[in-house]
Amino acid sequence: MAREKVYGTWESSVTKLPRLMGAIQKWNPGTVVEWEHKGFQRSSGAYVIKYVFWAFKPCIEGFQFCRKVISVVGTHLYTKYKHKMLIAAAMDGNQQVLPLAFAIVDEETHLSWKWFLQMVSKHIVRGMSGMCLISDRNPGLMGAIEDIPDFVPPRGVHRLCLRHVCSNFNNRFKNVQLKDLCWKVGSEYQIRKSDRIMDEIRGLKPEARYYLDQIDKEKWTASHDGGWLCGILTTNMSECINRVLKGARRLPVTAIVDMTFHHSVFHFDQRMATSSVMLNNNQLWTDYADKLFKRWFEHSVDHTVTRFNQFEQTASVVTRRYHGQGGITQVVNIATRECSCGKWSQFGIPCSHAQKVCAAYKLNAASMVKQYYNLMPYRMTYSMPFIPLKDEEYWDVPKFQLVHDKTIRKSTRPGRQESTRIPNEMDWPQARARQQIQSQQSQAPSNQNNMPRQGRRRRNSVNT
Repeated sequence: MAREKVYGTWESSVTKLPRLMGAIQKWNPGTVVEWEHKGFQRSSGAYVIKYVFWAFKPCIEGFQFCRKVISVVGTHLYTKYKHKMLIAAAMDGNQQVLPLAFAIVDEETHLSWKWFLQMVSKHIVRGMSGMCLISDRNPGLMGAIEDIPDFVPPRGVHRLCLRHVCSNFNNRFKNVQLKDLCWKVGSEYQIRKSDRIMDEIRGLKPEARYYLDQIDKEKWTASHDGGWLCGILTTNMSECINRVLKGARRLPVTAIVDMTFHHSVFHFDQRMATSSVMLNNNQLWTDYADKLFKRWFEHSVDHTVTRFNQFEQTASVVTRRYHGQGGITQVVNIATRECSCGKWSQFGIPCSHAQKVCAAYKLNAASMVKQYYNLMPYRMTYSMPFIPLKDEEYWDVPKFQLVHDKTIRKSTRPGRQESTRIPNEMDWPQARARQQIQSQQSQAPSNQNNMPRQGRRRRNSVNT
């Protein structure tokens, strides 16, 4: 095959992998590579690979300037062997993806996920408390999380990706209206509104409400999360990396590692350039935070505030009534950095109500924006440079030999491997899904629950 002529076979790539990893570590000191071997092959004098984990030093150091939220996903590799790739990612102060760590494993099992999360805990978290892990409900992953202290109370928490919750919900009930309401419940920051939408779901289909009630509200709703999610509701950040690497998922392992390296190099260079533009514009914060703060300031102009306690700096804020909307009262506590609307706790940026109260108490709302949105921490996220690798002639001889595990099952289909992912309702264009639903409803109005699957919206979008 032409691909093998360029990149070699999977087997030859595995043999070359220790040398490539050694080169990356040599010119980028502090880069972490961890190996898990299945055994030792006496006939060849080589170890049989089971898992490999890698995390680049600049990414490791950059994470300390980001929100303490890590997203993890697993994905198929479309090679003749059924390996899986595990990915961990974070979000920087400009709502852009920071890749953290990668691994190649044989299967998504409790053991492989536990090993990966142990590596993430050891090399990425590095003793930091207050960590939030976001994931789907993969059975092996769910069990593994419970074994990692950094991602369970009291040191941290685990949250479910809202997009996957909605997808599973829709697969069960196949009703686009219910699915939209499910998303609204999970993405609503006020408990009263979230509860009201849940009542609406119960009115449409009681068993759908019962289904959602079986999932711990803290795990998937922003209103009950307690601020751990920092406004990040899905695993989109790690899935963005997954999409970027889709072409590499058909290639041998050394090509996959090489692409993760150069993908990271590209974004570090690009974002340092972007931060320089922000610096020249004399911005206090990243573009994302700057726009959000200003938008909420504009909303605050029409609010009415009543001061209650000068010492605790508490107040009530009534929003403007307009065309039957508004007239809602929110309570703000400056001392605890909380507003009953829920947005200040989640986003770390004073909401419109908080900004109005700050003005009433003659306080500087800008000083209350979370540190990770400030321009300097954003620049520090990408300040450690990657160093290019020299030609292979300069690479050192590895300390051990590695061979492919021949017991790994091969794909059952010969020839070029097709994508095995089955598109679900999250992949359908929203407008097309609604047209099909409306058409079906007009033909069979009495069957309200037999609806085609809804298309995916670009929710909680992030920039790669």
